[in-house]
Amino acid sequence: MFSFFRKKKESKEDQKVVPKPQKNFDDTVAKEILAKIKKEFGLDYEKQEYITFRKLERFALKNEIYNFSELASKLDSSATLKEELINMLTVGETYFYREKGHFEIFAKHLESHHVSKVLCAPSSTGEEVYSILLYIFQKGQNVSFEITGIDINSDALQIAKEGCYSKRSVSKLPQSLLERYFAQQDQKYCISDELKRYATFRYQNVFDDSFVNLGKFDIIFCRNMLIYFSDAEKKLLLEKFKTLLNPDGLLFLGHADISFVPDGYIKEHTLNGSYYKKVGF
Repeated sequence: MFSFFRKKKESKEDQKVVPKPQKNFDDTVAKEILAKIKKEFGLDYEKQEYITFRKLERFALKNEIYNFSELASKLDSSATLKEELINMLTVGETYFYREKGHFEIFAKHLESHHVSKVLCAPSSTGEEVYSILLYIFQKGQNVSFEITGIDINSDALQIAKEGCYSKRSVSKLPQSLLERYFAQQDQKYCISDELKRYATFRYQNVFDDSFVNLGKFDIIFCRNMLIYFSDAEKKLLLEKFKTLLNPDGLLFLGHADISFVPDGYIKEHTLNGSYYKKVGF
């Protein structure tokens, strides 16, 4: 009898709610976290600091972490947690045929130049890589080149490799291309293997020393990434691009990426937009 009542009492105690630790998100520590991210990945959120702090806070709470000091410690010890954070911070909305003026410049370039290798950095979820291919096919030109897409967001890279997209993402594509190069699966539009064979996706941090070992490229697309970097980091990366580019290679940047003409390039203007041409070897 005594044993029964004791078990009942323990059961009630087990049902008590354990209070969650007090939240203490010190923005000073958040600055230190972002400084480490900037050093390793080049990502600069200084102009979006407050918003990014709140993203860090939501990320921490999602992982049952209640202060930035603990988050900083766990990021240092867990590569998986760091990868998840980078994935969260680098998520960006994109879609097919975004700023397609550059694709027209590239198509005209193909009429008089042989292109065998193209680099797309960052590739995000793959829309830009596949857009380049689709545009060339739409123009009736042969694709004799391969595209390498790189990114530091592993989730985005997985989507790119799978090649399945929402109706909204493909909304700017001509219907003829949708019918020819996509298969509808449930609510998704999936790229055909015929197109996928021209594209390769891989994880690559552009600030790692290994970046310049990717090989040589005739064309580099790097649109809307440099806006996250300081001028010093932009110049460093543009030097790396110059190393990767073949003589007379072309570099396409977003219109707001830089406000200067980098050393070793000349800027060309067309009705469809501007681009940079490597000069010298």
